[in-house]
Amino acid sequence: NSNLQTICQKLTDIGCNVSRSYITRDDPTEISHVLNLCISSDSDWIIISGGLGPTFDDMTLSCISSTLNLPLEINDIALEMIITRYTDLVKKNIIEFFSLTDSRKKMAMLPKNSIPLKNNVGTAPGVLIKYENKNIVCLPGVPKEMESILINEVLPTIDTNKINKIKSKVLFITGITESELAPIINDFILNRNNLYIKSHPKGISNGVYHIELVISFQSNDFSDSLINSIIKDLITSIKIKTNITVDE
Repeated sequence: NSNLQTICQKLTDIGCNVSRSYITRDDPTEISHVLNLCISSDSDWIIISGGLGPTFDDMTLSCISSTLNLPLEINDIALEMIITRYTDLVKKNIIEFFSLTDSRKKMAMLPKNSIPLKNNVGTAPGVLIKYENKNIVCLPGVPKEMESILINEVLPTIDTNKINKIKSKVLFITGITESELAPIINDFILNRNNLYIKSHPKGISNGVYHIELVISFQSNDFSDSLINSIIKDLITSIKIKTNITVDE
């Protein structure tokens, strides 16, 4: 699922915490169920990919409409985006001609008061829906289209000043197993709020264990000097209790 990986990575890069993810079939009941789960969560942003195209099984927006009781209507801005895009495709001889068919109009049928998001790669606009205290973003399923809208239209609208930003550092540990390292990490994070350490075993090379250690801090109050100080303390703690190598 490359879309999920890309979305999570881009959000994490700006300090967001991705709390959960769901994968559903093109089934209205399942989509509605998952949407309700997301609405009832504590997340401020809900990002959906896929199901914005012209075919019968592109049903994301109709499911959102019925689930949230927001009637579908032609969005003039979205329609103009679609017309402009197809006109450009004709000019570039990518398609021979363009007519505004019902299938193409379908991509401009958005839930009431939606904000269309420009698609510079494909034809179906992305969609931003503000519902109660949630921001619901709908992106195309085509990876290049999804990523373009995410980067150019969605990420700039996220107020990172309101986020308890996540900053991560990576250490590489050699000469110890994950089970041996675990109690050291557990002792270190005790009473250290907003600190999360995750180990990733990287296998055995030449008879030596290798572990990647990701140290994450979730707070706007963490300065670089404080983070570096915590990393230094962690390295010291590991070296005191073991005879291993730690590399940053």
